[in-house]
Amino acid sequence: MLGEKKSLLAPEELWELTPEQQETLRRVRRLGIEAVGPTAERTDREAVYPFEAIAALRAEGLPALSVPLSYGGGGAGYRGDSLLLPLVLMELASWCSSTAQVFALHNTGVQLVHAMGDEDQRRFFFAEALQGHLFGSFGSEANADRSALSSVLAPVEGGYALNGRKIFATGSPGAKWAFWRSVIARTEGSQDDRYMMPIVRLDAAGVEVIDDWDGIGQRGTGSGTVEARDVFIPAAHVMGGPGSYGEHADYFATQFHVNFAAQFVGMAQGAYREALRYVKEQARPWPGVPSAAEDPYIRLRLGDLSARLAGARELVLRAARMLGSFESRPELRDGIRAAASRAKIVSTETALAVTNEVFQVMGARAATRKHAIDRYYRNARTLTLHDPVDRQREAVGRSELANA
Repeated sequence: MLGEKKSLLAPEELWELTPEQQETLRRVRRLGIEAVGPTAERTDREAVYPFEAIAALRAEGLPALSVPLSYGGGGAGYRGDSLLLPLVLMELASWCSSTAQVFALHNTGVQLVHAMGDEDQRRFFFAEALQGHLFGSFGSEANADRSALSSVLAPVEGGYALNGRKIFATGSPGAKWAFWRSVIARTEGSQDDRYMMPIVRLDAAGVEVIDDWDGIGQRGTGSGTVEARDVFIPAAHVMGGPGSYGEHADYFATQFHVNFAAQFVGMAQGAYREALRYVKEQARPWPGVPSAAEDPYIRLRLGDLSARLAGARELVLRAARMLGSFESRPELRDGIRAAASRAKIVSTETALAVTNEVFQVMGARAATRKHAIDRYYRNARTLTLHDPVDRQREAVGRSELANA
């Protein structure tokens, strides 16, 4: 039994990860093999929320991954193990990137509670995560100015009334709660000064979840529209006061890049795993070559893809490790931001290249619908459009010039 458990991890993973990280990764990999991977093709083909995969994560207690250890959770993320969440996201994305994206946004919500909540709020919402309830984190609105917020919180007795409309509301079909980034209903002050972070119960009166997401990839994320019409938000469900998110914005923006980079690498790893399997089991050799697996040109391409994947993975893990020092070592913040940006740049390029070039390795028959391998490329092309990577290239170049 022990040998079977160890076999789920590569020797280098046993060498580089802590026992706790190994055990979590082992659990997630087993779920990938047994539950998440087997439903991924249908999730993509039918554009349905991955309820079965999420149920498997719940059964394993993984919605509590970012709940602090002192509250009974897994201790990942904010002021905890900064490497654990990217490891899990990388693994999940290799099996079903829709599931990984939903899980990433859930963990953002749990960590926002940790960062911004008071003790009563932490106890209540951490208990929700421990029970398997999911969080969303909604920011985007269909405004001409993409950074402007039109969702408004108006003070009422006992709390606030929320009115607004969000697009790209990832995870909304299966989440119970969502951070709904808003502004307080007053005219004075900048948007940053008025910024509010209420947690909305998505089955509350006045909330409508409209699952109208129709992407070419990431088709199971439920990234559609949600609307709030005079939704009552208890005062106890608002994290901090107006403008208080600004104290944590840099950390979460940096983690955003690390977590997305981890998913990009995971998508590429999944496509590469499919290519290896296909070459060994189904690819036809060219004349004069005993098997596709012995074709030197196929081996050359596989070696090249493997090297690029390894490089991207290491950049992500380095940035994740550095992220753990973001609050305790403020003098490192510029370097941590640059590390996260480099990881996102390289992981974006790697995801798009690997999910495309695996077809050159496998051959034309792999491009047929029955194999569904094209979903890796469509998913990578869709998710890598989040926060255009050229902005990260410019940020790194600016940092380099400033420090030269």
